[in-house]
Amino acid sequence: MRAVKERPLQIDPNMSVDDVMRKWPASIAVLIRHGMHCVGCHIAPFHSIAEACQDHRIDEGEFLKGLESAVARGPVSRLDAPPASPGDARR
Repeated sequence: MRAVKERPLQIDPNMSVDDVMRKWPASIAVLIRHGMHCVGCHIAPFHSIAEACQDHRIDEGEFLKGLESAVARGPVSRLDAPPASPGDARR
């Protein structure tokens, strides 16, 4: 049996900033580090990563590398986790 190679994480630059922050909370630190204060911004649900990089004059390729590195190490949003059991104290 062949070992299955994991596909490297690839964040689509056309995803909205809001979707990226919700799916990968570790991405928020990268956004803030680049001066992109997107948390709570009313435009975040409509602004793609590519548009945000362009508007903030940030190199998209380098930014995506930073995002992917951070989210590969960080936790995935609880939205993607299975529902907690009734006795689970981590709610």
